[in-house]
Amino acid sequence: MDIKIRRKPSNSANTSTSLLKAVRVLQCFSFNEPELGIADILRKVDMPRTTVHRILSSLLNTNLLERDNKSGRYRIGPALYMMGSLYLGTTDIITAAEPVTRLINELTGEYVKLSVFDRGNIVVIKKEESRNGFRYYHNIGTILPAYASAMGKAFLSELTETELDNLYPQEYLIPLTNKTITSRTQLKKELEQIKKTGVSYDFEGNTEGLIGIASVIKSAGGKVVSAICTGTSTHGIEEKRLQRLSEMVILGARVISYRLGYQDSQSIDLDVEQIRVWWERNNNISS
Repeated sequence: MDIKIRRKPSNSANTSTSLLKAVRVLQCFSFNEPELGIADILRKVDMPRTTVHRILSSLLNTNLLERDNKSGRYRIGPALYMMGSLYLGTTDIITAAEPVTRLINELTGEYVKLSVFDRGNIVVIKKEESRNGFRYYHNIGTILPAYASAMGKAFLSELTETELDNLYPQEYLIPLTNKTITSRTQLKKELEQIKKTGVSYDFEGNTEGLIGIASVIKSAGGKVVSAICTGTSTHGIEEKRLQRLSEMVILGARVISYRLGYQDSQSIDLDVEQIRVWWERNNNISS
């Protein structure tokens, strides 16, 4: 008679299983749902309540999660934020963009931002503050709906009509200000223009008094991986300066894309210092 011996799982196997379960709990949190109650997490992970409680306790003890004492809801903790910041500091996009965003900020005096696209939103991953006294309070980590942002609309212009319809199944778009685009039809019309020019604008769509100007950044394989934006106050802005800033953003996006390995017929031997040369040659108005 054959006797089958059931082997007891090794400690390493148990550790691996526990780690995967903890990761599943962490993945419940998203930009759309940054805070969750225990019932929300149980519904998403399909694990026993005792197991989820044990995992949450461990994540709290290690500062990967934190819990609001009043509501009892959980959110991402400071330790996980620090890990994310480490990623942002070492990722290729940040490294490639750093000298470009710094130089554009130096030359124009305007704020410069970098973002990534996530499920219909943009997430700010880098920012240079304005040197002109104008303060824009969307900091690193800020999340905005793409249709209400210059960078977001730059991303959306790269999507197919089917992808846009899936992203925005309803015609109505929720406004952030009285200047925000509020219909899918109006958004699509604006995106067609962005496709032609390679630059997008947002006139007070997310913040009153702010103009945003943006263009997409591509990886070596031609995939859109980020967007760069600059902008200024609506007060006293001249059409000529708006045009110069638009051209600067397009050039900046091309240089960053080139530094990431992307090449096309217009990106031969692009260098960061070419931005300075271009600005000094073409900018005949005060900065």
